[in-house]
Amino acid sequence: MGPQRGTAPSTAVPCADRLVTIGIVGAGLTLPFDGEPYGRGDSEYAAGQRLLARAVTQLGPRFADYLVVDGEYATAPFLHAADQAGTKVVARLKDNLPELSQAVESRFAAQPPTRTYRDGKQRVEIWDAEDFAPWKTLHWDRVRVIRYRQHKPDNTVVQAEWLTNFSLRQVGSLSLYHIGKSRWGIENQGFNDAKNRYGLEHICHHEQNSMLLVWLITFLAMMIERLYRIRYLHRGTHRRRSANQLCRLLWLSLSRPCTLNSS
Repeated sequence: MGPQRGTAPSTAVPCADRLVTIGIVGAGLTLPFDGEPYGRGDSEYAAGQRLLARAVTQLGPRFADYLVVDGEYATAPFLHAADQAGTKVVARLKDNLPELSQAVESRFAAQPPTRTYRDGKQRVEIWDAEDFAPWKTLHWDRVRVIRYRQHKPDNTVVQAEWLTNFSLRQVGSLSLYHIGKSRWGIENQGFNDAKNRYGLEHICHHEQNSMLLVWLITFLAMMIERLYRIRYLHRGTHRRRSANQLCRLLWLSLSRPCTLNSS
């Protein structure tokens, strides 16, 4: 497959209500483009299903190559919703799926890594098998699971497991490892930036529609700023500009051109 772009839903907690958002990841530029609130009596993955359905309706089923999600979304209803949307899923495998987690641990603990790769200065060991049995409520024939063990230069080791309905022929082990890691794009360049640099948590009015408008406008501002900045940093022969210069140019480009008064 060619260069892939994925979407990653995640959750913020700016106040009493919560927000699930979806954004483009894995393409070198993280762009959160929509959000769905949920409160009491609702759930994160139910809001995620509504958000995914709306994204597919508005953008079409081919707006992304895959959906990468945290373990909270590794539920049969959400995975089936992704199937209906025609989107492959890469989901974090955690303790909320005990039967599959135990089967993965039992097999991978007794085997050497399937592949070992160099990723920059890091050594990455990957276990990969695509014949795990699905849990009772999941309507998949088989579940593919990878475990990666990331050895960093400072001798720290990071291990995680991911499940997917991508076959090995469709996506190789190393590519699947990078897809899983792209999940952090929406956490770091999505919510962290939104809260620390764009004031996502500073909401003056806690009425439901007001909060939703603030969240969506914030994500829109992030998209405009990032696309504008990338345009000026990487296109043309002009010199690189500072953030203050880009901000001034953005404001000038949004203003109406002055009409000369020749009278």
